[in-house]
Amino acid sequence: MSRLVMISGRCGVPHGADAQAEALHDIMRQRGGLWMGWSGAVGLAGAPRRIAVRETAGYTRQRWDMSPAEYAGYYHGYVHQALWPVFHNRPDLAAHQKSAFCAYKAWSEAVAEMAAEEICPDDVVWVQDYHLIPLGRNLKEAGLLNPCGFFLHQPFPPGDVFRTLPEHDWLMRSLFFYDLIGFQSGSDVNNFLLCVMRHYRTERLSATTLRVNGHIINVGVFPCGVATHRPARHAPPAPKNGALYSRKLIVSDDVINDISGIHYRIDAMRTLLNNHPQYLRDVTLLQLSDPAKEYPHFSPQLERQLARFCSEVNGAFGDLSWFPVNYLHNDALNRRAITGIYARARAALFTPLSEGVSLSAKAYVLAQDAADPGVLILSQCSGTAEQLKGAMVVNPYDASELSEALHSALAMPLAERKQRHAALLTQVRQYDNQWWAGAFLDALDGMPAPPRFPRQHGIFTPQNLY
Repeated sequence: MSRLVMISGRCGVPHGADAQAEALHDIMRQRGGLWMGWSGAVGLAGAPRRIAVRETAGYTRQRWDMSPAEYAGYYHGYVHQALWPVFHNRPDLAAHQKSAFCAYKAWSEAVAEMAAEEICPDDVVWVQDYHLIPLGRNLKEAGLLNPCGFFLHQPFPPGDVFRTLPEHDWLMRSLFFYDLIGFQSGSDVNNFLLCVMRHYRTERLSATTLRVNGHIINVGVFPCGVATHRPARHAPPAPKNGALYSRKLIVSDDVINDISGIHYRIDAMRTLLNNHPQYLRDVTLLQLSDPAKEYPHFSPQLERQLARFCSEVNGAFGDLSWFPVNYLHNDALNRRAITGIYARARAALFTPLSEGVSLSAKAYVLAQDAADPGVLILSQCSGTAEQLKGAMVVNPYDASELSEALHSALAMPLAERKQRHAALLTQVRQYDNQWWAGAFLDALDGMPAPPRFPRQHGIFTPQNLY
């Protein structure tokens, strides 16, 4: 049996509420193999790179530090300031520096050198996300012919947006070195295919297979799932005299950045209270934002704007005993506390302006009491809306539409809430992180997709390709 070698931008056992790290850790825990990636630590300038190898939970974890120059050039200079804005359809926010791109290439080459020392001939290599797009090229050029797949956790933008990157051609040609490229949604893979077929010499070999510039690549949709095997934790009891929990709770859980859309949500609360005054002193929006997940390039000014916006809404509608918006911007909440908040929320707003998939939205579904569930509201600009049938789907830019969705969710009869939640829970449990890994790795191994895949997931068929 082939060993799985997974290489990601960051590697480590999850702490706090990082659903993606937990999903990857759980996959490795069940499958075994080698997980490689950055430790999250930045070493001293000029010091040798520290590499730590540890056996944990049934698999091997190899992590390494990053130098201050790599952290500034590769991580913030290119991943955060060039790739992140473009892949999230905001090329106007991108900063393009040749030195940052050189740092990105150099980091991939360094990772490839470390990985090549560990990869055995029968291993299967799985590269995670746009932090390491060139890695497949680096490994193949080093002579490693192992099956190598790439999964993009971010949305793939329309071709004209992607091509605003000065290095777009080099990045695209690097993707052609992978045997399988996985995407979160049909929109993402179609954006990719249209860009490839428009700008490169392409031959369609099958519904899922292309020959591009002499490379044979496969594509598919494999929406990432959450770890669901663990029994649900009981939520901590609500404070007896807690003003927050005595009211209907709306939860929103986002990183503060330019595509989170948090300000539209707060404006939606203002509109809701203006149009439906019956919710005054009866409903609270709890906005959670973990600074540990933020990109410093974007967050500080946005944080100040958001705090001011919250103050304006609270000042207009609040009183000594109630605020319509409660904003928590700290890392004090662990996974158990967040699960408890999710469980109590009558509605959840996961409405970013652009997103691949929201694992937090799926965690909200798992946390709900099936006997009295809340309502999930999703952005139409997120791949999650394509996957989770039963959620309310809204335009995240339209505060009026958001406010009416909140009104509908808060007033929704129990029978409809239970029906929606049952459908959502079935989807989240069936297409969890283990399904995601199995679907992707089976496709990489050349196995046919199991018949239980829904047509919008897994490997494409001609009927759902466009």
